[in-house]
Amino acid sequence: MFEKVAIFFMTGTGNSYKIAAWFAEIAEKLGLAISMQQIKRAKLNIAPDGKTLCVFTLPTHGFTTPWLVVKQILHLPRGSGAAAVVLPSRAGTRIKGVSLPGMEGTAGYLAACLLFFKGYKVRGVMGVDMPSNWTALHWGLSKENAEFIIAAAKPRVQHFTKMVLAGKVYFASILPLIIGIWLAPVSFGYLVVAQFMLSKLFFASDKCAGCGLCARICPKQAITMTGKRNQRPYWTYACDSCMACMNYCPAKAVEASPILAIVFYYLTTIPAAAYLLNSLCKDELAGLLLNWGIVQYIYILTSIFLAYLILHTTLGWRYFSMLLSRLSHTYYFRRYHAPDVTVKDINRK
Repeated sequence: MFEKVAIFFMTGTGNSYKIAAWFAEIAEKLGLAISMQQIKRAKLNIAPDGKTLCVFTLPTHGFTTPWLVVKQILHLPRGSGAAAVVLPSRAGTRIKGVSLPGMEGTAGYLAACLLFFKGYKVRGVMGVDMPSNWTALHWGLSKENAEFIIAAAKPRVQHFTKMVLAGKVYFASILPLIIGIWLAPVSFGYLVVAQFMLSKLFFASDKCAGCGLCARICPKQAITMTGKRNQRPYWTYACDSCMACMNYCPAKAVEASPILAIVFYYLTTIPAAAYLLNSLCKDELAGLLLNWGIVQYIYILTSIFLAYLILHTTLGWRYFSMLLSRLSHTYYFRRYHAPDVTVKDINRK
């Protein structure tokens, strides 16, 4: 049925890459031509036709599709009859021998809908439990627990792959979509505000050697190296919190600070829009702007940007950097990236 399989993966710690590799392994055994591309800021190289199956593997961010994937799908050429499947990875965990499933929400079906409107024939959607990698929030899973979750995920992906390549349609479950729609306000809040706050929680501790690996492997090129003598990474608003920087840093120097989270929380709860507009005018226009929240939204992004800029400057003082890192929970956390997945795998040209 298919002659070519074009696999596109967005990955931070290798989970989505492993799903892509499992799919490629089955397709290759069937004699199909395989191509794999990492989803980055650069335009995807794709020439779809009726003999091509396009496979998208991606992480779940805020119970929905990451911005980077949304943008890349919107920039794809028309499907021209090409088929497509979507395999979102979700944060699976295992505690004291008990496995807990993740929740992809609308991650798979939003991507599928966008592909459908671009002219692709969607042949399947299935969420895949992979080890939770959000080490900005929790410690990395142990090797034993991570391998257990991965071992359970692999046969599911292989079964899905065989079904789709045999010409069958495979939609695993609609329940995550229903829950995802219910959680849509959370997803919306994540995409327009929370992800910007989360991006500014990252900083480099005194252990940073300035090697620049974090900037090179960032899929969105959201990290810039600053400084003339001792370069340090600076996280921009483009960051998607994919966790590649934190979990692949050879010095384990990338941290996320709860102190910053508290500062950002208090900054963003200041009703700056009300103070400003009440001082300028008290007409209907002021009320309209307040209802829209335009001024408040601009204030939130600006205040976080300035606060982080000040922080980044002060981090140049080694002892301040050392103190902030020791007060961060992530300093004591185990890191995680998918077993046997190297920097080369997640940073394809």
